[in-house]
Amino acid sequence: MVKVGVALGGGGARGYAHFGVLFALEKSGIPIHCVAGTSMGAAVGALWATYQHVDCYTSLRKLDRAGVREMLDPELPMVSGFLQGVKLYHLLESWFRGYTVDTLTREFCANAVVLETGEEVTFKTGKLSDVLRASVSIPVILSPWKIGESNYLDGGVVNPLPVRQCREMGADVVIAVNLLGVVPSRETDSAEHTGIEKLATRLHIPEQVVEAVSDTPLLQKLRNPKIPETSFAAVLISQRALVNANLRQWQPDFLIQPDLSRYTGAEFHLVEEISDIGLDAAEKVIPEIAAKLGFPAGTFGFN
Repeated sequence: MVKVGVALGGGGARGYAHFGVLFALEKSGIPIHCVAGTSMGAAVGALWATYQHVDCYTSLRKLDRAGVREMLDPELPMVSGFLQGVKLYHLLESWFRGYTVDTLTREFCANAVVLETGEEVTFKTGKLSDVLRASVSIPVILSPWKIGESNYLDGGVVNPLPVRQCREMGADVVIAVNLLGVVPSRETDSAEHTGIEKLATRLHIPEQVVEAVSDTPLLQKLRNPKIPETSFAAVLISQRALVNANLRQWQPDFLIQPDLSRYTGAEFHLVEEISDIGLDAAEKVIPEIAAKLGFPAGTFGFN
């Protein structure tokens, strides 16, 4: 039987789109053999691997701005990130207490980056809540997470879309979900992007990465930015170029790219809205996936 792997990329709150993608695949009967996740993709992938993604989605739909603020724990003075991330870890523990990556009944892995060496690590063992807290340690936003003797950063720093990991887990067909958008080719007006260029200079983002960003709704927000939106956007800008480079080396069989250009990645109160965009994007690709697998969509029903 053909094994299907799903690579879930990072993107902050944009990662809610992964719920919709998984719902669409399951509803259409696409059998999922394994999931590899980066950052928010790792968190949603782990919920799938522990059969909690439907219940968690239902719970998160109730989350409003006030609820998001309650989960924030600013680090003062700021040493390694705006947030300590301890409250986030407690949330992960409430979902994944007792789980380890290597004992899950559904095959799953997550990546992170060793702060001291810059090496990408793929976690196939270890306490699940620790692995996920490491994978979501977005630079500047969340403090690095220590496991053993190493400190870990968000896996998206090196590999924002873990297609390779799906192949390594034995997937014959890989469905990748890229939340960072397509790098546009059209000319842009540099006068319009002064704010982005200043931000990029301050954060040492390469000039060629800035040149790859078009006049999107995201940039409209950055003309009058708030700190969380600015920080998330800076990370997404740098990771966008990485995704395109990685996709040239590790090509998935199918690439799902929800149009999330309106979102900076900091809108954690919009789970249903963002999830629906992921669902719509997946439904457009499902007929092609089903055809490649040799069966009509809907054959198997829910997994």
